[in-house]
Amino acid sequence: MNLLNCNLELKMNTIKKNFAYNAIYQILIIILPIVTAPYVSRVLGPTRMGQYSYTYSIATYFLLLAKLGFDNYGNRSIARSRNNGDDLNRTFTGIYSLQILIAIGSIVLYLVYTFTFSKYYVLALIQGLWVLGALFDVNWFFYGLEQFSIVVLRNTLVKVISVILIFTLVRQSSDLWKYTLILAASSVIGFLITWPFIFSKISIVKVSFSEIFSHFKQTALLFIPVIAISVFTVLDKIMLGHMGSLTQVGYFEAAEKVMMAPKGIIGALGTVMLPRMANVYSNRDTKNKSSLINISIGFALVFSIACMFGLIGVSKTFVPIFFGAKYMATISVLILMSLALPFYAIGNIIRTQMLIPNMRDKPYIISVILGAVANISLNLLLIPIWGARGSVIATLAAEITIAVSQLLAVLNELQFRKFAMVMVNSIVSSGVMLVFIYFIANNFGQSLVSLLLQVLVGGGMFLIVFLILARYSKDDIIRRITQSILHRNI
Repeated sequence: MNLLNCNLELKMNTIKKNFAYNAIYQILIIILPIVTAPYVSRVLGPTRMGQYSYTYSIATYFLLLAKLGFDNYGNRSIARSRNNGDDLNRTFTGIYSLQILIAIGSIVLYLVYTFTFSKYYVLALIQGLWVLGALFDVNWFFYGLEQFSIVVLRNTLVKVISVILIFTLVRQSSDLWKYTLILAASSVIGFLITWPFIFSKISIVKVSFSEIFSHFKQTALLFIPVIAISVFTVLDKIMLGHMGSLTQVGYFEAAEKVMMAPKGIIGALGTVMLPRMANVYSNRDTKNKSSLINISIGFALVFSIACMFGLIGVSKTFVPIFFGAKYMATISVLILMSLALPFYAIGNIIRTQMLIPNMRDKPYIISVILGAVANISLNLLLIPIWGARGSVIATLAAEITIAVSQLLAVLNELQFRKFAMVMVNSIVSSGVMLVFIYFIANNFGQSLVSLLLQVLVGGGMFLIVFLILARYSKDDIIRRITQSILHRNI
């Protein structure tokens, strides 16, 4: 094996390890609502869940303001300066000092909103803990260093305690405030736990105001796509609550909880690869760039297509078992929402591995602005007619718009036709999986046994068919993906 292949293998082993850590982290972020959803959805009901989702969505906007564009900018900046200790100290101190100033301003604005405009006073105050947490959120620092184990251990501890508290304390619909407090407080506590690790890795140094505010322009630019993306991740629920009903928000929220799992895995790959690619671009190490990007896109396509077909297949059995009979309207919402997964996967990989790491912020910003415009326009048109389903259609249109726009920006570099066989193999394998899922559903009904069989047999058939097709394929991307599945070295 030559030096180039050795280098690629070492990088891929590190990436796979970090991806595993970050996938666990993303799963732990969503494991609390996923584990507790069947219980909480029955205790609180769609309307109470809609109240939670509505107040959380409003608090999220102030949280986004508090965090500005620090997640992506801080991640990228730390990755670029991590090889120089002095530079790393100054970079962290400067960025975090700016984060404190912005977060304090956002907290003050949220308190003004709560005392002046909020319809749900108590819930809004409790949700304010999410905004307070922005003062202590420095996940971007660990991401930039590609050290994910610390974050994973923190979340494991906090999430387990949260789950226990929810099952212990949330007993009736009037306990909505307790449910809200547990979720919001756990976030703040989780961020505080990581700070001892921060001080073991860097030293806070004295920096000037000009040095602190030198980071503002780039964080503000990266805030534009953050706020634009929030239009179809947060604002749609606010619009649905105003133009539809809180019950419709509850249906939407339930489907979104399910979607957080596959989107979390896809997002984990992007989060892991962003600092790696930023370091590659910073060091002008382009030899392995194409291989890393191709494998990432190939994996994301296989995974997202399989999840899309799988969710379509199991939705009619899954929703009544998981959420209860009151949530039957969530079935169509979940099916429509799953269609966005492949487009989300493509957009996520392109922006985290090609645009943001290479300082190409303009096409990224333009793409999400176009997506936000499409989402708001369709929400205004479709929510009054179809409620939650209309909002999901608007979200789907936004994801397609973003993916296509970002794809056009890198088309000459990416040569998307390379992934034709990956898509064909994934669709064929998913089609076979879907046939088996429907067969089981028709013969075993809508029971827990039926659901387990659908997941196990359907997932098994997908893997079998995909590996069989891959065996006769000469496509290099498929070969690398199958080798990863079989736990062999890339």
